Amino acid sequence: MYLRQGTVICLIVLLLLSHAVSPAPARADSGTDTGAGEIRSLPDAAAEARLHSPAIWGKAAIGNESYMELKEVMLLPGDHTGTLAFTLTVYNGGENDLAFDDYWVRLQTAAGTPISVTLLPRDKNKNRVAPGSSENFGFYAKVAASLKLEDLVFKLIRLDFAAAGFEQVVGRMTAPEDDEGVTPAGEKRSLSIGGVPFHGIITHAAISQNDEFYLPALDLELMNAGINPLHLPNLSFFIRTPGGLYYPLQSADFIQDAAVQPMEKKAGMLTVSIPKEAGADGWQLVITEPIAGGAAGERISLPAAFLEVPEATLRTVSIGNDYDFTNKQGTYTARLNSLQRLPWEDQDILSAGITLINNGTQALPVPELQGYFKLDDAVSVEARVVRSDQVISLLPGKEMNIQLAGKIPFTSEFRSLNLYLQEKEAANANKAKDLLVFQHNEALMDMAFIPPTDTRRLTDIGQSAAYRVHAVHTFEGQAADLIAVQLEVENLEKRFAGLRKQVAQFQSADGTILPATVTAGMNKVNPGGKALQTIWAMVPKGYRTEGMRLLLGDELSVPAARPEEGVVRDGYINAAAFGLPAEKKEVQAGFAGLEVYPYTISLSRIGTQANFATGTVLLDFDYELKRSALVEADMKEHKLIVELTDELVDSGKEIVVSQTYDLAGKEASKSLLLGRHDARISYADKDTIYKIKDMKTYRLNVYHQFQDGQKKLLASKELDWFAYSD
Repeated sequence: MYLRQGTVICLIVLLLLSHAVSPAPARADSGTDTGAGEIRSLPDAAAEARLHSPAIWGKAAIGNESYMELKEVMLLPGDHTGTLAFTLTVYNGGENDLAFDDYWVRLQTAAGTPISVTLLPRDKNKNRVAPGSSENFGFYAKVAASLKLEDLVFKLIRLDFAAAGFEQVVGRMTAPEDDEGVTPAGEKRSLSIGGVPFHGIITHAAISQNDEFYLPALDLELMNAGINPLHLPNLSFFIRTPGGLYYPLQSADFIQDAAVQPMEKKAGMLTVSIPKEAGADGWQLVITEPIAGGAAGERISLPAAFLEVPEATLRTVSIGNDYDFTNKQGTYTARLNSLQRLPWEDQDILSAGITLINNGTQALPVPELQGYFKLDDAVSVEARVVRSDQVISLLPGKEMNIQLAGKIPFTSEFRSLNLYLQEKEAANANKAKDLLVFQHNEALMDMAFIPPTDTRRLTDIGQSAAYRVHAVHTFEGQAADLIAVQLEVENLEKRFAGLRKQVAQFQSADGTILPATVTAGMNKVNPGGKALQTIWAMVPKGYRTEGMRLLLGDELSVPAARPEEGVVRDGYINAAAFGLPAEKKEVQAGFAGLEVYPYTISLSRIGTQANFATGTVLLDFDYELKRSALVEADMKEHKLIVELTDELVDSGKEIVVSQTYDLAGKEASKSLLLGRHDARISYADKDTIYKIKDMKTYRLNVYHQFQDGQKKLLASKELDWFAYSD
C-alpha cells in the first residue's frame, strides 16, 4: 500500500511535532572519577583508590552493531521539585553516519505519567555519530520532589515509518537493583564537568565541633581525565545528611573559570558548619554543575556526582598539629603553638599562640579573626586577638603569628579548656563563624622553659629576634637588695628593628611572683646586631634566688582612661620561662678584666699620696676601658665605684675615699672614657686623716652600682700606702 505525497508530508509533520514534545535527546558525559577518604586523613588515597563508574541502566541494540546506552542517572531532590540528569551514549557500529535526529527518549513514571526532558544546551548541535565512534548526549528533567529513581521508566525510541505512530521502542529501562547512585567511601568517581571527563576523590576528611555545630573539612581532588583543557564552571558542593538536608560547602579553590589542563589535578578544601541536630553520620558529598534553563536567565543545577563521606571521627585539635579552614578568600592552615596560663597581678592570663600558614599558590589576605576560651564546657572567657607580625597579606608558603588572650581570677580552677577560633562576618561585625576548636587541659598549660644556656628565637615577621640570658647579678642595698638579669637580644631581621615591648616577672622556687622592670634599651638595633636589656626587681635582704626563673612575654596595652596618658600596660602574651645561670659571686683579688657588660675595665699603677699640712689624700690610677662593639646598651643607670678604705683609731670607724663614675660619659671628671687614661680621686679632711690608724695598708674596692645606690663588689685588695702597684 502506498501513501500519497500529501499524506506522507502530513505524517512527517505530525511525527516531528510528536518528537518536539517528547523528551529531547540527551547527552552523556564520558566517565570521570571521584572518591572519598577517611575522616582522619588518607595517605594519597587517589593513587590507590578503585575507579567507580556510574551504573549502566541498560543497553538497546539499534542495528548494524550499533546501540544506545543509558547511564549516569542522578536525581537531586528539592523542596518543591527535583532535578533529574542522565546520559545517553550512542555507538555507531555501521559504515555510514548515524543520524541522532532519528532517536529520542521518553520518560515516564511507573504509573505512566509522562515527564518532559530537555537536551543539554551544549549537546544541541550534535546530530550525527560517525562510523566506529560514540557520542554522549546529556538530558535533564524537572520531576516531583517525592519522586525516586525506582519510580522512573525510560523508553528509547527510534523513528520508524512502518511502526504504529511511526515510533519503535528499542529499549525499556528501569533502575537496576544495585545502583544507589553514590560512590562508596574510599573509591574514585568518574564524572563529567562541562562535557569533559574528570576523576574525583576525597583525599582527606576531618571533623571538629563546637557547642552548636559540626565543622567538617573535606579535601577534594579533581583530575582532568580528558584530552582538552577546561575552565571550571561555577560548581557547587553540598553535604547531604541521611535526612535529606543539604548544607552548602565553601571553597576558595574550585572557583569559576579556573583552568584545569589534561591530567592536571585540582585540589582544594571544602568546609561547612552543620548543626549538631543533623547528626555526623551517613553524610554524602554532592557536586552540582549549573546550566542555562529554558526560560530567559534561568539557571538549573544539575547533579554531577554523589560521594559517600566516611564515618566521621571527631578530631581533637591539639598543639603542634596543622589544621585547615576555608573562607571566601581561600584556604588557610592553622597551628596551635602554645596555650598558657600566665600570672598577672591578681589575675591570670589565658594566652594562646597560633601560626597561620598559606600552603596555596596565591597570596591571601589576613583574615579578620576573633575567638574565646571555654572552661570545662561551661564558662566562656572573651579573648583579645593580637597580631605580632607586621604583614598585610599572607604570601604562598609564608606564615604569620597571632595571639589570643583572656583574663580569669587567679583562684580559678578548671580541668579542660577549649579555644574557639572564629572569623568575623563581613556583613555583620557582631556575628562570627567558628573555624576551629582547639582542645586542651589545665595540666598542660605550662609556658615554654628555656634552659640557662639556651636561646629563645621568636620569628614574627618584622620582629624576629633571639633572646639569651647573659648574666645574673645581686646588688646589695642598705634596706633591700636588687636582683638584675642582663638579657641579650639579637636582631634577626635584615633591617633595623625596634625591641619588643615586654613584660617581665621573676618567679621564685616556691611560685612567688615578683614584678620586674625592663630597661627601655635602644630604639633600633642593627641587622644582626645585639642589644642588652637589664631586667630587675627589689627583694628583701637575703632573699633566696636559687631556682628562680625569669618570666618574659610580649606586652599587652590598652588606651588609658585619659587620652593624654596614651596607653597603659594590661598584661602579656607569648611568654617563656628562662632558667637563670648561677651568679658569679666571687670577688676578684686583682683589678684586671673587671666586667660591667658590655664594658671591661682594668686598673693599674694604683698609688696614694697624703699631704698632712692640707689634710688631703690622693688616689691615682691608670685604667683601660673597653666596650663590645657588637652590643648596644643603655648604661645610664650603671656606674663604677672606686673606693679606698682604712681603719681609723676610733674603734669601728674607717675612712672612705671614693668616686662614682659614669661609664663612657662625656665629662672626664665624672666619667670613665673608652681607651687608656689616668684618673685621680681627691679627699680633704684634716681631722679624719690624722686619725688613720697606722697608714701601712689600705683596702681598694671596685663596685658595680645600679639604680639607687645598690652595688655589687667586683674586686677587693689590700695595697700599701704611698706605693704604686703593678
